[in-house]
Amino acid sequence: MVKIIAPFLIKGTIGDMNFVVTADGNNYARLRREPPVSSLEFRTNPKYECIRNHGKEFGQCTKKSVLFRQLAVQFNRVAKEGSFAGRANKLLFEILQEDTSEERGKRTLSAALKTNKGKEALVGFESNKLRALQQVLKIKEEWHQQSQTLTLTNFNPQNQLDWPDQATQVQLTIATANWDCENETFETNYSDTIVLDKEAATQTIKLTTVSPQAKQLHLTYLCICFAKKDTFNYKLLHRKYNTATIIAQHTP
Repeated sequence: MVKIIAPFLIKGTIGDMNFVVTADGNNYARLRREPPVSSLEFRTNPKYECIRNHGKEFGQCTKKSVLFRQLAVQFNRVAKEGSFAGRANKLLFEILQEDTSEERGKRTLSAALKTNKGKEALVGFESNKLRALQQVLKIKEEWHQQSQTLTLTNFNPQNQLDWPDQATQVQLTIATANWDCENETFETNYSDTIVLDKEAATQTIKLTTVSPQAKQLHLTYLCICFAKKDTFNYKLLHRKYNTATIIAQHTP
């Protein structure tokens, strides 16, 4: 919109330009808007095919994302920030594009998740990007697929974790989920939780889950939650201080 400065006011339409006078007496010119596209034209006009295909595929991913975000729901309740759902949608849409067996508009997330690149793209996904695993855990975890065990060797909590100021305790848990994307079902097994004080002695930590019975796609998560002393009990810190991350994937 362009403001007109002239000794007279212009109203109406000339060619593709609309001229308006606002309530405060200012005169403006703007290009006339295109008439809105009807739903019938949008569905049938070939020039909108790219947009239609994008919407169809992205809509598929947002639907699948609802279940994806439930795979480790116990972790996501305690470690999450505001962009979690949007980032999950974006990740799944990026993975969908690994389906090269179909043309655009017909690609599926289920097919993409059967590719190595599609599955590997899930590893490292953070429920809380503000507390990424590499920032919080200062040693590399060891995941043993055959025994379904995560090991932290010679782990010193005080020195090898990034502690929030008020935290005095940490809780470590893993989970393995089977995700049947095509049939929209899942099964998740959680390990026992290991609880350590900030000043705990150096030790080797082992966390083990039971492998899910279903055999589509197994995803393993590590959750690190911090707590503070609250009178006689401990209280988990707000989820923005905690970490939940996909650390491994496996197709049985």
